[in-house]
Amino acid sequence: MPITIISGGQTGVDRAALDAAIASGLEYGGWCPKGRLAEDGTIPFCYQLRETSSTAYRTRTSRNVRDSDGTLVLLRDRLRGGTRYTIRYAEKIGRPVLIVRLSGLQDQDIESIIKWLQEHA
Repeated sequence: MPITIISGGQTGVDRAALDAAIASGLEYGGWCPKGRLAEDGTIPFCYQLRETSSTAYRTRTSRNVRDSDGTLVLLRDRLRGGTRYTIRYAEKIGRPVLIVRLSGLQDQDIESIIKWLQEHA
């Protein structure tokens, strides 16, 4: 089964995932807040995302988690608000979550991530 990247288009890893999907020719999609609201203003229209009827970030996050088979979380430092909500919501509705701390990441970790993605695609 092919992998589809689902993202809300927020700054940081959300957009990096979309950029990687586009560059690699992978399918992608997801929900974003009404008005394409983002931390840096407006989510660029080059990302073909569906808008929710709400400007609330949690509405977007809930729909993206619900529409996915699993959630990969990449952490540079500590766990924060939106990411914490994503993990809790995924666990609440029974979606698998893989949390990867980027500091100290090694080759065998990448192999484990790929295996997890293949199992939950």
